[in-house]
Amino acid sequence: MMFSCEAGADKVSFELQQITSGPKHHLFGYVGHALTIPWNQSGRYIVSLRTDFSERMPTKGEAAEIVIIDTQKNFEVLVLDRTLAWNLQQGTMLYWNPKAPDTQFFFNDLDPQTGVVFTVLYDIEKRQRIREYRFGNESIANGGIAPGGEYFVGINYGKISRLREIISYAGASDSTLRGPANPDDDGVFKVNIASGKKELLVSYSKLAKFLKIDDSNYYPIYVHHTLWNRSSDRLIFIVRGAGKVNGRSKYPNVGCVIHADGSNLGRIQYSGHPEWYEGNQLVLPGESNFDLFDVDTKKVVGHIGEEGIFPTPGNDNAYSPDGKWYVCSHRPEKAKRHFIFFRFSDKAHFVSPILRGRVDRGVTRIDGAPRWNRTSDAILAGGIAEDGSRQLFILRILGAR
Repeated sequence: MMFSCEAGADKVSFELQQITSGPKHHLFGYVGHALTIPWNQSGRYIVSLRTDFSERMPTKGEAAEIVIIDTQKNFEVLVLDRTLAWNLQQGTMLYWNPKAPDTQFFFNDLDPQTGVVFTVLYDIEKRQRIREYRFGNESIANGGIAPGGEYFVGINYGKISRLREIISYAGASDSTLRGPANPDDDGVFKVNIASGKKELLVSYSKLAKFLKIDDSNYYPIYVHHTLWNRSSDRLIFIVRGAGKVNGRSKYPNVGCVIHADGSNLGRIQYSGHPEWYEGNQLVLPGESNFDLFDVDTKKVVGHIGEEGIFPTPGNDNAYSPDGKWYVCSHRPEKAKRHFIFFRFSDKAHFVSPILRGRVDRGVTRIDGAPRWNRTSDAILAGGIAEDGSRQLFILRILGAR
């Protein structure tokens, strides 16, 4: 499908192409924030998941296939492995290895005997797992790879799975279940990819005190949406909780930031899906554009887009790898989505063709989640095909750059 739109004297064309087909379903999973790119370095392969269903959550023992899609062979789908640690929103946290971005990627898996969640490093040339990151009986696995390639964030997927269904891994075990709700030895970890050693950056106990949560020994909180900035020296994450205790609502929904060495724990003014801009600046939704928020000074230092360009800036959005574009998803209707592209060079914006989605907003929803390619001229997005299956689509920017 070809689609053209104009901004002033300029004209941009879009090509929307469905690259996977049924009867099986295909998804990448996570939002394209902080350089989470589905394409490998050469651009030939797109890594994703293939599943037998997409309208219910997986149950214990149901696997998803880890696949690569060959863009040079008519989008042929090659099955490489399987995982038991996946869901329909975040997938299995697929990330190409920044130290070997053409041939290696990470994903999470789950031991079927113990329920322990761990992270896998896979090599597509060797067609095998070359390393597994396991930490005894702790379900600590990847929540985000640092763009520099030195570390990944380790978070307790057992605790997450116990507290929030939409991002859960069916059958995941939580070694902290019988202890304090927010222990001193669990929280946000930094895992050294080369050595495999983990370091606790901030504990759940410290987070509970920092956020002034009463009865924190009994009321569990969890961390997710862990994102490194492009310099790999700061990390943001969202802290949420389990709902109600003794009939009282105590649900925190707080954004936090911390330096890569565990110092300077602070709060941010947003707890959805924020994106990193340059350095220490976050992109946060404003009224009808985006604010640039300095996490050190806690001040808004700029904006992206004029008022009214982005009707729903709280929706999923992403900053292009080359720094020339910003994109945000928008639903003009419940089961339809398009993307608004903002070009920094001349502040022009362009609206893409419509991609079909789902009406439901539950645990099987399909988020907007634009994911850039490495050359910043296309995004990967999920949608519904004509046969009703969940598939992957590429939206290419053609014409003026």
